[in-house]
Amino acid sequence: MEGSSGDDWISGSQSSRAYMRGAEIAGLVARQLRSLGYNARAHSNVDSQVLHTPLLLLCGIGELSRIGEVILNPFIGPRFKSAIVTTDMPLAHDGAVDFGLQQICNSCMKCARECPCTAISFGDKVIFNGYEIWKPDVERCTRYRLTNAKGSSCGRCIKVCPFNHEGILAYRIAVWAAVKLPWFRKWIPILDDWIGHGLINPVKTWWSDFEILGGQGLPWRTVRPSKGTNHRGLGPGKTARLQGAQKIAYYHANMMPPPNQPGPFPLNRNEGLEAAKVLETPAMALERKAAGEPAPAHYTPPSALPEDVVGGRKLISN
Repeated sequence: MEGSSGDDWISGSQSSRAYMRGAEIAGLVARQLRSLGYNARAHSNVDSQVLHTPLLLLCGIGELSRIGEVILNPFIGPRFKSAIVTTDMPLAHDGAVDFGLQQICNSCMKCARECPCTAISFGDKVIFNGYEIWKPDVERCTRYRLTNAKGSSCGRCIKVCPFNHEGILAYRIAVWAAVKLPWFRKWIPILDDWIGHGLINPVKTWWSDFEILGGQGLPWRTVRPSKGTNHRGLGPGKTARLQGAQKIAYYHANMMPPPNQPGPFPLNRNEGLEAAKVLETPAMALERKAAGEPAPAHYTPPSALPEDVVGGRKLISN
């Protein structure tokens, strides 16, 4: 990450490499547990029957960050991939952690400022489908990652996060201060920009940028990217300009595809933008619960489609 812009041609490769390594380790751990007589299953990026984000929170790996559905660790930030093993082996377990990240993310906004497609929220946390979260514009993020013409996918939020530390020991004092000294937290993004953390270090760009072309009857070939490569600096002054202009599309549970949806599900961004009007704030959700009122209708996902629809004769949209 030190030699990368975060959304150049190494981004997808490094992400996949970490996922594959995690799957290998999880598979070996699960096999060892089964050899001891316990049930065990590995859950990787390719084949998983659990949601990683809540499990990472519950086991104390880190806290939920402004980036969105991303867990941030106090020593390596968001710069990791997860693999999980579930088992019935009796084990002592850790609990959730609090190292002050919510307060830091409240004021930092560096990931939102440097996001190439402004998909990360500048605003406060909201209640999205019952969970308190800085909800990103997942559609905008996905579109950029899939159509990034000057790189392979994107991990720029990981690159610029002040907690993305190359040397854990070198930053141990800063992490200790962030945890133990609440007044210090507001200075973290300012100091991070001042030392130039998040810039590209060309000495550590050890790879060559190549693009693979071909397919559909054409021979495969490796070439230098025809549209160049993303090389970005930092923009400390962008926050004020972007804050008021940002619009985020929200796709609530009732807008999701039914469990057995056949084929593609139509997406309507205008509906997603309109859905922002029914969002609850954390304070509103607490008031509703205290009053004993039921959850809003948009928290309820659609039920499975009837059999005649599953057969492919009809496609529905919420």
